[in-house]
Amino acid sequence: MTGTVSLSRFKGEGPFIRRDFMLEMGKQFPQLSEASYKAKMQQVLSTGEIVRVARNTYRVDNAQRGCYSHRYSDFASTVAAQIKGKHPFLDFRIFELVQLNDFLNHQLAHNVVFLSVESDLGYFVFETLKGLYPGKVLLTPTLEMFHQYWCEDMIVIEKLPTETRRGRKETWQTDLEKMLVDLMSDKLIPSCFSESELPAIYEEAFHRYVIDESRMFRYAKRRTADKRLQQFLSEQTDVSLQVKG
Repeated sequence: MTGTVSLSRFKGEGPFIRRDFMLEMGKQFPQLSEASYKAKMQQVLSTGEIVRVARNTYRVDNAQRGCYSHRYSDFASTVAAQIKGKHPFLDFRIFELVQLNDFLNHQLAHNVVFLSVESDLGYFVFETLKGLYPGKVLLTPTLEMFHQYWCEDMIVIEKLPTETRRGRKETWQTDLEKMLVDLMSDKLIPSCFSESELPAIYEEAFHRYVIDESRMFRYAKRRTADKRLQQFLSEQTDVSLQVKG
């Protein structure tokens, strides 16, 4: 399979669908099979020349944004391993507060692990962890309790919303789309930094990383935060959405 794919047809025209790409490949490489067209599309996706912005929706990425990845702390990774060992079939996600340091001007010096657990099983996880981390585990705390008992490497157990997408690398990891929604819908996480930094977090995320907007808004709807998130992005940031929530 030879030949460089020309993307000039799609530049400056906004999002396009897979069928559009296949039709263009048919014009550029009429001798190739449909399987070869699909392989070429995957090749272009892997280089970052085009990015997926929603289900079956792509665009040319002149900024060459990267794919978000967070290297979890030893503490968060240990907690994940302990839960998988004690509760191997449990569906859970971990977001750690220091993930935000990738986007904040004022860096967070202390970490908190937010552990989201599938419905009605939070108590069992709490029982598992409280002996390992005495005085550091809170189960669905109020905002007041959260700050009253704040300590380094605290673990906060919350309910995992239904149908939450799994992490791209490890199932328990929190992807960028989930994090951006949780910032808008969770009461505890935004209380850990200045509200004035919130617009910059979203701008940094959208400018530097590929974000699946369809995936983000599907999760936002489950958290009844989709309209609020769209309004916030429109009115308080310079983010230009490719799809509507």
